[in-house]
Amino acid sequence: MQTPAEKYLIQKVVDALKVAGPLDVPKILNLGAGKSIVIEESVAKGNNKFICDRIDVIDQHQSHPSIGRCFIGSIESMPDLKTESYLVAFANYVLEHVADLEKAIVEIKRVLKPGGLLILSLPNPSAPEFIVSKYTPTWFHQFIKGKGRGKEAYETHYAYKSIKDLIRIFQKNNFLMVETKYYPFSYGYLYRFPVINLASKIYDKIIGCLKVKILMGNVCLVFKKQEN
Repeated sequence: MQTPAEKYLIQKVVDALKVAGPLDVPKILNLGAGKSIVIEESVAKGNNKFICDRIDVIDQHQSHPSIGRCFIGSIESMPDLKTESYLVAFANYVLEHVADLEKAIVEIKRVLKPGGLLILSLPNPSAPEFIVSKYTPTWFHQFIKGKGRGKEAYETHYAYKSIKDLIRIFQKNNFLMVETKYYPFSYGYLYRFPVINLASKIYDKIIGCLKVKILMGNVCLVFKKQEN
């Protein structure tokens, strides 16, 4: 199930490509790409022209007219990626799996062009569903997700204590905070479970109406690499 933050991430990538201009074919980077090409397919709609390189810790080679090179490696160390190559980098629910966040940020900053955007969809560790996630084993995460393509569960680290903490770390590394969006979406994890799924829908609606951001689990952040 596509999260609200992922949908917003896609929209922000599309917006960035429009700014690039119709004559350019900008390069963008999918960090921790996984097996899914939903984001690339969605961005490509409307005749958006781009080349999207992908990197993941295991071989996740995929074919699509807009996909460029597929690298194997951690975002904490990306020596095969050229410095200042990408207009946009994005990561969809990846940063919670990164053990050394500082190293990852340094590498992301290196490969982005000056003024380039980093767009993230990620969990808010202060939301109840992710407090549970933080203190439960990977097999439990897999049980909640279920089985199927794109539902693989991976070890989490939560190297950032809160969204404010994450923003502070990026700002310390010469990124400007551009935009923050919060969404309640516990239903996205509990929709398979009768009764609980209905309760989660009600909970999401209440939290959304009250605008209690600390309890909203779904977040999209947009950062800009400062120009030298």
